[in-house]
Amino acid sequence: MTEVQELAAFVHQADSARMSAAAREQLKIHVLDTLGVAIGALDAEPISSIRGLLEDLGGTEQATMIGGGKSTAERVAFFNSALSRYLDFMDSYLAPKETNHPSDNLGAALAAAEMAGASGKTFLDALAVAYQVHTRLSDVAPVRDKGFDHTTQGAYAAAASAAKAMGLTAEQTANAIAMAGTANNALRVTRTGDLSHWKGLAYPHVAKEGTWSALLASRGITGPAQVFEGNKGFKETIAGDFSIDWSVEDLESVLRTIIKKHNAEIHSQSALRPPWTSAARKASTPPRWVRSVSGPSMSPGTSSGVGRKAISATSPPRRKPTIPCRGCSPSPSWMVRSPPGSTPPSASSPGTSRI
Repeated sequence: MTEVQELAAFVHQADSARMSAAAREQLKIHVLDTLGVAIGALDAEPISSIRGLLEDLGGTEQATMIGGGKSTAERVAFFNSALSRYLDFMDSYLAPKETNHPSDNLGAALAAAEMAGASGKTFLDALAVAYQVHTRLSDVAPVRDKGFDHTTQGAYAAAASAAKAMGLTAEQTANAIAMAGTANNALRVTRTGDLSHWKGLAYPHVAKEGTWSALLASRGITGPAQVFEGNKGFKETIAGDFSIDWSVEDLESVLRTIIKKHNAEIHSQSALRPPWTSAARKASTPPRWVRSVSGPSMSPGTSSGVGRKAISATSPPRRKPTIPCRGCSPSPSWMVRSPPGSTPPSASSPGTSRI
């Protein structure tokens, strides 16, 4: 068997019923979190533009867009992934030399599952597969330092997820993964310098392509069987040598992912926390303004052109600090996750919206 065929065998046999109770619960939590974030982005200008485009294109009504409307499965995968990506509140996985966002795969899994008339369990099977494939490839085959985007590994995950949701055979699944992986080696420039809308749409594109590859494979279209190990394949041209024994992999990677508390880059979450927690501990004393928080950035910061910069706050601790966040979209105060037991802002407060 080739390596993509071994991966396909894992995907075909994957069963969320064999996940630990903790992993299965977390997967469901991530589904709800991702859907909530998607709903929060429904009125965003780029989302409205994409919805208008899909309405103009028409097409067979195979799957449902969050917020209403239907289109073909691959277009819905793009749209729903764009929704869950826009507010920059997706979950995160920190591999040694790569960062990715496995919840980006929900759009492909959901659209493919609906098109196929799959059960809720099959949808969870597909999403669990995406989490495992995406995180494990990022563990052993990072590509960021070579100038490629983390959506590169995501192409394999999205196709695997869509194939699982559609109930494809192992052979068809291998072809879907091979086509998506061969065709979607994206450049890291997406996340450097002056950022564009494409930062939030790069993974939706992969979700669309992964779903489309699964559709092609379902009709007998084949892909390069040696996409990983072959001449000019993924290993030789981009990732370098690596190995994963898919026969012993489980579906527990969701337990190693993180849900953001604050609407900012995942690497900045710990930097945002101390001023607020300190203020809470000292509630009996007058609130003090935070002048600045300084520290060296992680490599994703320097590789994205951010460098070593102080993080400065210009608001008192009782309000959400105004903190520079390259690539993060401005969000209303209700998008800041409140700690357990706290009182979230009311719907009538300035800058809040009712869903």
